[in-house]
Amino acid sequence: MFDGVIDLSHHNHVADWTAVRRAGIVAVIHKATEGATFRDPRFRERREAARAAGLLWGSYHYSSGVEVAAQVENYLAYADPQPDELVCLDWEESTAGADMSLAQAEEFVALVEARIGRPPVVYGGRHLRETLAGVEASPLARCRLWYARFSDAPRGVPALWARWTLWQHTDGASGAEPREVDGIGPCDRDAFDGTEDELRARWPF
Repeated sequence: MFDGVIDLSHHNHVADWTAVRRAGIVAVIHKATEGATFRDPRFRERREAARAAGLLWGSYHYSSGVEVAAQVENYLAYADPQPDELVCLDWEESTAGADMSLAQAEEFVALVEARIGRPPVVYGGRHLRETLAGVEASPLARCRLWYARFSDAPRGVPALWARWTLWQHTDGASGAEPREVDGIGPCDRDAFDGTEDELRARWPF
């Protein structure tokens, strides 16, 4: 297991990308959009800076219950994902309004794959576990799982997946150590189910 991935949004302060790289981080997944209209104001400048520092890059879309096609358009238009950049559906409780349903999550995955030729990674924790309890088949199973569980182990992975790909083990305040990164401070940290070389070879999944 390789603990060399972080995920960020505009809420995080980044002081030094070179320090981040020296601290052993090799990949960054940054919030790009949320719902049908929100766009993270730090996303594009940080993509340029992080990639210049030699870091792998990815983006995620924070889900909501609004029209899926509008969410996909907002995400892909703003994130403009390149072939070597990870794409992800962040499927958790909405910050405003209804949560994204399972059917909507499946639609989001299908629309993204139709547009860019590959399915997104799916991120989730409690909402994902509860929504998928008892679900035995879904197109989501074709997506790589990025699993959130702030514990000493990634327990409770839904049965749709035989294994997780990324495990978010801390939000910088709770969960398994380490919780900080040089150049940023406390932040979300993620482990990859494999070695650093395997992560580099398989990115963006």
